Amino acid sequence: MKTIKNETVINSKFTSHTVNMTDRNKANVTGISKVDSANAAEIVLTSCMGRLVITGSDLKITKFDETGGELSFTGNVDGIKYAQAKQSLIKRIFK
Repeated sequence: MKTIKNETVINSKFTSHTVNMTDRNKANVTGISKVDSANAAEIVLTSCMGRLVITGSDLKITKFDETGGELSFTGNVDGIKYAQAKQSLIKRIFK
């Protein structure tokens, strides 16, 4: 992981990241390297700009192109939040 101008950037093959949403119920996201978890209430993604947590209801991933880093989803979006990547337990204990 590297830091640029107080922003955390995850080492990734993608260098840019976008979120395009229509009417809070359909979205396309780019710069995604991994889907960490997904269910009807929450989608957790790893992007080139850090962890991305999408919360809501009836969330469903409709498309994920891992090589291109593009993801599409539908559902009722309540929030989108960037979070720091979780450190392993060992790294947290021995800081």
